Amino acid sequence: MFTMKTLTKHSLPYHHGNLSRALIDATLDLIAEKGIKAFTIREVAKRAGVSHAAPYRHFKNKEDLLCSVAIEGFDMVIQDTRKRFETCGNDSLKRFRESGLAYIDFAATYPSHYRVMFSSGEHRMGEDLENRSKEAFAILYDCICDCQNKKLVRPCEPFELAMAAWSIVHGYAMLIIDGFVTDSSDRLKYVITDALYFGLRFE
Repeated sequence: MFTMKTLTKHSLPYHHGNLSRALIDATLDLIAEKGIKAFTIREVAKRAGVSHAAPYRHFKNKEDLLCSVAIEGFDMVIQDTRKRFETCGNDSLKRFRESGLAYIDFAATYPSHYRVMFSSGEHRMGEDLENRSKEAFAILYDCICDCQNKKLVRPCEPFELAMAAWSIVHGYAMLIIDGFVTDSSDRLKYVITDALYFGLRFE
């Protein structure tokens, strides 16, 4: 469902304009090719076609740059999830399902963002990133609560059910971006989200 231009492909060297955007694009390209462990400010600057000192005009250090990438990723998935909800009306189960599909589709479309969003490191210590992460989780949590209120999901602690649901979706998303799942038909993602509901449904 994502229609945004893929940010990790066809990045051009920076010449003028938005340097921070060029650096984020270069970061995403580098992570896509070599992983987060290979990420350095020096390599990002080289890929963006700027001096080694140029990135520090916008980012304090590499952790700050990674934090910006993660924040952007959460903003994108939050925006897409809420957009999907607009087509769900009052169907709580559909919103619950779409919240999971949004994560899966985002991971498949923007794997470099996703890796940074859920990697460990000092970049995760920022307040802005923490708030975005909480907002994303709150969407799922609210879906669980809404389904419980309508007796569609069993009456357990909603936080625990939300954690279970997130863990299943996140695990499947990681299997996709690590290349263990190659389902070109996308059928499996619906099987996963349906199985998730059936496991939590009210009996």
